[in-house]
Order: sequence, then structure tokens, then C-alpha cells
Amino acid sequence: MKTCKNCGGSCKDLGGGNYKCNFCGAAFSAEDFEVAAAVSSRTQASVNNQNGVDIFESTVGGVLEISWKSNRGVFSGSGLLITRDGYGITNAHVVLNGSEAVGSVNVNIAGQRVTARVIGVGSVAGSGEYYRGDDLALLKLASVPEKATVLEFEDFSNVRTGEPVFVIGNSLGHGTCITRGIVSDRRRTVEGRPRIMTDCATNGGNSGGPVFNERGKVIGVHVAAAMLSENEHADGMKYEIPSDIVIDFIRKYLPYFG
Repeated sequence: MKTCKNCGGSCKDLGGGNYKCNFCGAAFSAEDFEVAAAVSSRTQASVNNQNGVDIFESTVGGVLEISWKSNRGVFSGSGLLITRDGYGITNAHVVLNGSEAVGSVNVNIAGQRVTARVIGVGSVAGSGEYYRGDDLALLKLASVPEKATVLEFEDFSNVRTGEPVFVIGNSLGHGTCITRGIVSDRRRTVEGRPRIMTDCATNGGNSGGPVFNERGKVIGVHVAAAMLSENEHADGMKYEIPSDIVIDFIRKYLPYFG
């Protein structure tokens, strides 16, 4: 049924692509309704796509600030809460002490500090057997703050090269912040592993943190920056583990996830 653009009443089909409102008598063509539908679609897309303020405020409660100490110093990273009962994801290299995973880490989430156990890790490049969900680790928080937010993953088939993205994480271990960029390449092979490439500004401490699209869904987990040399990062070439790879890894431990 066609609806009158003036009064909202129902319209009668007069044939030949012409319509007349049963209430106010206004006349319309089929093209009038097509234009209205297109405008409505664009408006809804604008509503669905959030800006950086919305992204940060709606998701920061699900971002983990991770830290742990050893005799070599203090190590930091980022992560994301994936279930209400306290499971989280980070990079394997964030929670490795040499070649072994640390037993537990400290986590700040939603303004509270809790501990978390390392449940399992995938492999890190060069460290042994390759698992498709490499350089990922599953955590279990001892408790979940009431105001914490469970983050949702995007279906990776929806990710497009050139779309805007946001990274939220514990940059340099100085606390959570947000940066913005675009997907430079949705699926790039790096050392035999699938990666998203973005140009978001990231630093040490961002490892393991979420990368969001404009709908506030996680498209990947930050893992590394491209290197020009042993001590020099390439400009604007950051790598993220795609959401489908992350979900595969989670299901290794939580088969019914998602």
C-alpha cells in the first residue's frame, strides 16, 4: 500500500503509475514514491552509521586495559569483552612471558580493576605450530563490572576496503583512547596469514584491542604494524586479525559462541 506524503493516508492506484490519496485527494506518480524511498534509505543509513563520539561512548565499556609484571618490567596491551560471563580476547604476544603464557593478568574495564586468567593461546609467528587463529589469546575475567559492555563482531563479508574504522585501546599503556582511519586493504596476506590493513594510528599497548566499523561492531583485532626495518614502522600500515579468524579461534574453546 502506498502512503500519502502529505497526510499519511492510504492512496488508491489509478493505473498507469498514478496514485491519489483517499483522504486529502493529493495526486502522486510512481516516481514520487521511488524518490521518497531512496531518501528514506539514505536517512536510515546515516542513522545506522555512528561518529567517533558515539562509537567511543557505546563501546569503551567493553575494551580491556591489560597489564602484568615480571622481573623484566611491566607489560601492557588491550583486549575486548566477548561474553557477559567474562570471556575476553587479546593477542597471544600480550600475555606471553617468553614462550609461556602468564597465569593471570590485571584488567581495567568499565572503570574497575579485576584479574583475568589466560585460558588458551594461539601461535605467534615463528613460535611453532600454526593455528588459523594465530596470535590470539582467550581470557576469563574473575568478575564483570555491571557497566561493562559485551562487544559484537561484524560479519566479515560486510567489510569493505575504504570504509571508515576506529581503534580503541590502551595506547602505550597510558590508558584507553580512540583513533580513526580507513580499511586500506580488507584482506592482505602477511607472512602467510590473512590480515586487514588500516591506516589508524596505533602504538605499543594497542595490541589485542578491537577495531570497529561505523556501526560499532568489531571487524578485527589489532596485532602489528608493518616494519621498514627492525626499528622503523611503515607509515599508515597497521595490521588487524579479521573478525572471521577471531571467531574461529574463540570457537576452539567456546564451540557455541555466536
